[in-house]
Amino acid sequence: MPQPELVEERPRSEWWGILLRTTLALLVLGGVYVGAAYYFGQRVPNGTTVEGVAIGSLTPETAEQTLATRLAHLESDPVVIETEHDELRLQPEEAGLTLDLEETLEGVAGMTLHPVELWQQVADDGQELPLQVDVDRAALEAELARLAEEFDTEPQEGQVRLAQGQVQRTDPVEGHRLDVAATADAVQQAWPQQVTVQGAVEPVQPQLAAGEIERFVTEVAEPALSGPVVVRARGDETVVSANQLSRILTVKETEQHRLRLRMDQAQLLEVVRGGLTDAVEAPQNASVSLEDGRPVVEPASKGSDLNDDSIINRVQRALQRTGEKQRTVRAKMVEVDPDRSHRGWSVDQVMSEFRSEFPTGPANEARTSNIRVGLAHLNGTVVMPGEQFSLAESLSPISEDRGYVDAGVIRDGRLVEGMGGGLSQVSTTVLNTAWFAGVQLDEFTPHSYYISRYPVGREATISVPVIDNRWTNDTDSPIVVQTWIEGNDIVMRFWGDRQYRVETVTGPRREVVQPEERVDDSADCLPQSPQEGFQITVTRVLYRGGQEAARESYTTRYQPSPQVTCTHPQAP
Repeated sequence: MPQPELVEERPRSEWWGILLRTTLALLVLGGVYVGAAYYFGQRVPNGTTVEGVAIGSLTPETAEQTLATRLAHLESDPVVIETEHDELRLQPEEAGLTLDLEETLEGVAGMTLHPVELWQQVADDGQELPLQVDVDRAALEAELARLAEEFDTEPQEGQVRLAQGQVQRTDPVEGHRLDVAATADAVQQAWPQQVTVQGAVEPVQPQLAAGEIERFVTEVAEPALSGPVVVRARGDETVVSANQLSRILTVKETEQHRLRLRMDQAQLLEVVRGGLTDAVEAPQNASVSLEDGRPVVEPASKGSDLNDDSIINRVQRALQRTGEKQRTVRAKMVEVDPDRSHRGWSVDQVMSEFRSEFPTGPANEARTSNIRVGLAHLNGTVVMPGEQFSLAESLSPISEDRGYVDAGVIRDGRLVEGMGGGLSQVSTTVLNTAWFAGVQLDEFTPHSYYISRYPVGREATISVPVIDNRWTNDTDSPIVVQTWIEGNDIVMRFWGDRQYRVETVTGPRREVVQPEERVDDSADCLPQSPQEGFQITVTRVLYRGGQEAARESYTTRYQPSPQVTCTHPQAP
């Protein structure tokens, strides 16, 4: 029978030693573990990258410096903004785009005693940290707006013109504008991972749409110039060519940006009327003429004229059509009344007649010739109701071409040679005939000194264009001037409707001044009889129905006329 093995029991003190060594060993291992945990807790976990840059096992400070160096190009390389029109290059630093590395590395390092987490810090493949950025939105939009100033384009407006019978069109071109806010959103979302961004662009439409131009050209302008327009009236016709139409018609754009065709109506009528002169018959006003020494009334007659409204309306309709037949129109005609009718006229009365004796003989041949010429220009003159008669206009021009010659005229108080001398006697005759006809006297100028063959205070000189003799027909009937020479007399008669009986009151001569005597030895001297100077007032009194209707007074101041004795052998 085997004997049991005897085990020697260790002493208690040995067990305490084992326990102490074990404890010490554990304390050492724990210290090493804690030390390792602390070491790796101050480092970026192994395998960590940012935008492909490895920063594992580096301290956060070193990692930030590494990233700042390796990723610096992201803040300097431009962001390319692509559009279908152009590329824009955005500088990040000018647009408020910066890298936030501190935020990127926030919390990436830290001590842990968890064995699994610590192991991952040491032996794991690591992770890709997202790169954090800081975007100054106001600066980004401001820089994009600056770039847009050169990028944006205004639309080009189209237009339609009519020239030389053709329709000329210019199609509109669309503009574009960078959408700053939307493009800023795209940049903010893409950068820095993407440095090429699709820009947001808005089209800018022209005010006048291409469709409106097409409609107007096709439906309005081209038919309007498709050919000439023929206008007919009373057997006459005229052709308004396409070239003329292109000048008469213009293209206008409304406030709603619609195109309209506008016609220059006055120009159209000028063209049409210029070609239809045979269709127009002017009305004949009533007139008066002298026949066999008496006034004869020529009655008025109606005329015919084109109706302007019918021309305008029918041509406008023809412009909407094509084809020769459809573009031929007929203008309406209208009757035209004369401006002046003879109804109520009374021209068979002698309103007044005046005779003025003139000197004759060889010394006055030139003067008499001028009187005959002047009367010839006056005879048969008709002054219509309300019209003003001007002797200067009736006699002018005072020239050889009109039949006048040199004769004696008064200049600066002396008798000298001048073109048309003697016409003052015609002027005096006109004044007195108008005076006794009772018509309205507008202007007359007495001679500077008194000539005895004329009615005192009732005579008138003439000096074209300075001095005139004018009166107005203030009756309701024409006045016909009839004049002739009978012996040594100018005879003048006014035919018309006599309104008044006329009386003349001649006052006394006042402030009489005696003339001087002069001797003139010049070759062109004309002898002159003396005439005293004085002042006198003459009054015309008009009576109607036995009652005084008006009273008009005229005061004349005559200068003394010197006696001139000519001593030169060649003087007349």
